[in-house]
Amino acid sequence: MSELRVSIESYRGRSFEVGEGVGAHEQMKDVQQRCEHFVQPINIEEARTVYQHFAPHLLDEMEGMSETLSISLNDALTLFSGYDLPKLEGLGCTALMTDQGYVRNYDFGPDYYDGRLILRQPSECYATCGHSLLGIGLHDGMNEHGLTVGLHFVSTRLHQKGLMAGIIVRMVLDTCRTVEEAIILLKDLPHADEYNYSLTDASGKSSVVEIGPSGSEVRCKATLYCTNHFQKSNSPQATESSIQRLTYLENHPIVKVEKWFDEFRNPFSPLFFRDYDNLFGTLHTVMMNPKERLFKTVIAGGEEVITIHFQDWVNGGTVNNRNISVTL
Repeated sequence: MSELRVSIESYRGRSFEVGEGVGAHEQMKDVQQRCEHFVQPINIEEARTVYQHFAPHLLDEMEGMSETLSISLNDALTLFSGYDLPKLEGLGCTALMTDQGYVRNYDFGPDYYDGRLILRQPSECYATCGHSLLGIGLHDGMNEHGLTVGLHFVSTRLHQKGLMAGIIVRMVLDTCRTVEEAIILLKDLPHADEYNYSLTDASGKSSVVEIGPSGSEVRCKATLYCTNHFQKSNSPQATESSIQRLTYLENHPIVKVEKWFDEFRNPFSPLFFRDYDNLFGTLHTVMMNPKERLFKTVIAGGEEVITIHFQDWVNGGTVNNRNISVTL
């Protein structure tokens, strides 16, 4: 038995100030050490160029982080930019999208998990709420316009120099308002590996973008299911787990999003996994209602549902910054 701790954090101000806050949190040292174990030297000027083109405010955020961590900005770019990383292990993610909202499980190992749910409201971009990935990235989340995004690993077979998926999710949420805008940006960004990106927005539109170094395909439908293989593109061999999860979703009776949320977070569901030692345990479940700007999450099948009325927070409200512990 082990304990998983997740912090709920909120930051407002200039991107530099947000970075200072994110970097000063006690869990940032663990994130830094984790990154130091697998990052490699990168071309700093190439990374800067990518960020200056797509999300210059994130350079400011990393600078703020570097100040509180007492490292150089170049070291912060190397550790946290998500640019030109080595091939990373695969992970599992299952998502459902309807005009009522979005539900998703993230499955991986706790040793590679930030354990941070972060609300950010930088003055230079849109406010976001989501589960942190390697400091500035996001596994999934929602922005102030109701756009929601989640990542789904597919393959490293075409691995090349580019951005990791968590940074891509962050850039999309920081700068896009709708699914249409997100698709345009996703096609323009430099992708290191093949991923699915599941999307919904406040209009009720949903899409899955199957994308990687070789190109992209887009799936649009009233109800969409997404796991860890391409359904439309010429794809690598799908894993048995990915196919089984998709089949279960497709054959499940039609229910409301709230019922799906209960299904996804249920430890006895075929969509929930406990193989944490082998990098396949459910670490969080999210439900996002873009129209109402409602964000709900449960950590690792725990009993507590964390509910955030994100529009209220964007308008100046508060959240209870605290830590949650769950036994795995």
